[in-house]
Amino acid sequence: MNEKIEISLNEAIIKIKVALQGIKLKQSGKNTFAGFTYYELSDFLPSLNKLMLENGVNDQIIIGKEYAELTLHKGSEKQTYTIPFIMFETPKNKNGTDSMQHIQYLGALNTYYKRYLYLNAFGITDGEVIDAMNINDLDTKPQNKQVEQKPQPKVTQKIDENQVKALLRLFTSDEHKNDFLATCKINKIEDLPLSWYDKAIAKLSK
Repeated sequence: MNEKIEISLNEAIIKIKVALQGIKLKQSGKNTFAGFTYYELSDFLPSLNKLMLENGVNDQIIIGKEYAELTLHKGSEKQTYTIPFIMFETPKNKNGTDSMQHIQYLGALNTYYKRYLYLNAFGITDGEVIDAMNINDLDTKPQNKQVEQKPQPKVTQKIDENQVKALLRLFTSDEHKNDFLATCKINKIEDLPLSWYDKAIAKLSK
């Protein structure tokens, strides 16, 4: 009778990564602003759960005030993956009120961060996200808030209230809006530079 050879957690994770590469996963998420597709949680989690079961790996997700954390367990071994957690403002309706309950938005953020934790842990790449970004269209210079006493930096003019409302009407979902914010590297629509406005309207209107 053949005895089952017990492997370590690290070996199990490697096996799962290789097995995932052999599965033809389909990207069902679409970002109409930047023109790329991406993996939603439901695209890979069923296959991933099956592979973790086969290799005796269990997962645990914790969303804290500052970090989102994924811990993989196998017997007494564990590996933890962490990314910073940012609580964005709840999306607003046209009249300025919250478009959903806070607990609903927290659930949406939970799913968003879980997706990225699994992508990091198991080497699932969303290459199109980076490939689709035109780095020349973005201001990539870091902003230092503690330089008020030094020579004044160039001030970037931002969109006005009416332009904010026009953009908000074009988002099809909260995830659509979150992807837009992430692509533009801003925390809220009001932070969009005025020079990007026409391009944003054109892409979102397609």
